[in-house]
Amino acid sequence: MGAVCGKLCFHVADDKTPKKPKMECPYGDKCYRLNPIHFKEYSHAHLESILDSYTGSGDFPLPSKYNAQRQMYVDQLKMMLHKQIYTPGKNFEPSSSTSQSSEVPSPASSGESSKEKSPRVDLKTTETRSPAAPAASAAPASGPSQKNRDSDYHPIVPPTRRVEDFLTVVAPRGKMAAKHAAAAPYYIFYTTIKDSKQTHVQPYSITFQEILDRSLGELRCSLQINFMVEIGWLLAQYYFAGYSEKKLTILYGEECSELKNITKKKPRVEAHQVTMSTPFGKHHTKMMILCYEDGSLRVVISTANLYYDDWENRTQGLWFSPACPELPADAMPHDGESPTMFKRSLLRYLNHYHLAALAYYVERVKRCDFSHINVFLVASVPGSHPDMDWGMLRVGTLLRQHCAYAQKAPLIAQASSIGSYGKEPKLWLTGDFLHNFTKSRDMPQMLSAPPELKIIYPSLQNVRQSHDDLLGGGCLPYAADAHAKQTWLNDFLYQWQARHTARNKAMPHIKSYTRLVGGEGGEVPYYLLTSANISKAAWGQVNKGNGALRLMSYEAGVLFLPKFVINADFFPLSAGAKNRLIIPYDLPPVKYTQDMNPWVSDYLR
Repeated sequence: MGAVCGKLCFHVADDKTPKKPKMECPYGDKCYRLNPIHFKEYSHAHLESILDSYTGSGDFPLPSKYNAQRQMYVDQLKMMLHKQIYTPGKNFEPSSSTSQSSEVPSPASSGESSKEKSPRVDLKTTETRSPAAPAASAAPASGPSQKNRDSDYHPIVPPTRRVEDFLTVVAPRGKMAAKHAAAAPYYIFYTTIKDSKQTHVQPYSITFQEILDRSLGELRCSLQINFMVEIGWLLAQYYFAGYSEKKLTILYGEECSELKNITKKKPRVEAHQVTMSTPFGKHHTKMMILCYEDGSLRVVISTANLYYDDWENRTQGLWFSPACPELPADAMPHDGESPTMFKRSLLRYLNHYHLAALAYYVERVKRCDFSHINVFLVASVPGSHPDMDWGMLRVGTLLRQHCAYAQKAPLIAQASSIGSYGKEPKLWLTGDFLHNFTKSRDMPQMLSAPPELKIIYPSLQNVRQSHDDLLGGGCLPYAADAHAKQTWLNDFLYQWQARHTARNKAMPHIKSYTRLVGGEGGEVPYYLLTSANISKAAWGQVNKGNGALRLMSYEAGVLFLPKFVINADFFPLSAGAKNRLIIPYDLPPVKYTQDMNPWVSDYLR
């Protein structure tokens, strides 16, 4: 199998780059690890030989010696099959559920061996022409047919130039501008779920292609700031949108060899890894700045990484700003500010990188009008901060100034990962964290007891019933050894349930925070959508000596306050209410039962 870098980032084919073979799995034919990352790091000769002989007859031809653990091996084979990557010269045909055509053009050779079983992405084939241009005639691709191998197979990179053969859900083109306008005043969207057909037609569901839809404007260039980037998938998205020739700048956190020196292979793509001073900190922000030919721009604040799995069967959230038009030529850089000071906050965040590659985007932000933006940017950047502009102190300051008093309404903190908090909750979780997230204006100086904290995080049982079974927990990295040191956390845990948005089986990579007044159909005094999980690295720790906030990670989110969005004190949640706010999970949250345990990533190892 072809070499693969960390996480889910696939190699870019390069004829001049030697093909580095993977190490053979040390467990040999007794491998039991149902972990996609493990299969990308190690080769499994016994499984690959079985996969090669598979003809799509409905089951895998396992030797009798594997019968004792047959289901485990079938699960591993399906996982390997699901992660197959298209390569030029091989005829990978999608199943009938994802393709309407069996013709696969044969692009130019990538110089890869035909014997490789999991080849690398060839970005040359995803950027050779506009999707509207006719494909060159070619002979059928060589290699054994993979037709109907498995109903779960979906190609990672397009085997044809038809977007329908690459993406499971394809929204009609040219409709996003109207859809976006209808999302006012919140402009909140949740990712479309591949295996939940109800979400395919929801007005608040969105695909990545819709973000690039031409009805929103003709793209000039774009900035993608993220943690994990699968460059083949991302460039394919731009290709199908017709923007292969547009400048793309990427800031990323997770190590990925494909992005190093990417400009040599793709001159219009520039990528910069943001290194961290501590292993506990992450470049975790998910942000886009889309610049258009008319001088305007849009900002997207998201919870999704830029790779295949995060946009398929996982619940993600994003705020997609209205267009910010270009200011008059004689305007000053501080003109076009919003009542929420969004422009100032965004510029301060971007300038913190001290990167020359961001100079153009900083200038575009300065030259655009943000006066209609109705949300607050809430961000974190590494360092010790004496001011109140970052992390949880930023949240507490804004709530203290603008949030309506909600008495003892519980804080609902929903995340995809949980941090390490210490031997008892008051050391951080029900101390500084809860205190800042439950501030409000007109709040009494002293409360008899702090508000209740309810943490929505999937249990093992929640993950088992997901669209992807245990693999649905791949976006939930909480570790068993961390939980063993804070089993008291069980008292705060609530299940992932999202039936009203048809996302009950789509495990949450979204992170959100709010307080619930009343039960089902109640109201909330604020809503915070962010990349930040419930951790000290993301929200910070207060130095008791000087009051400075120590942060370790980059994060970004948007805070919705009713005063600025709908000129009220609370957001209504009930169906049919005017200006209803849609939160993806069910309220009130349901507590873990006694037999439930939180999902831990060790279940995949």
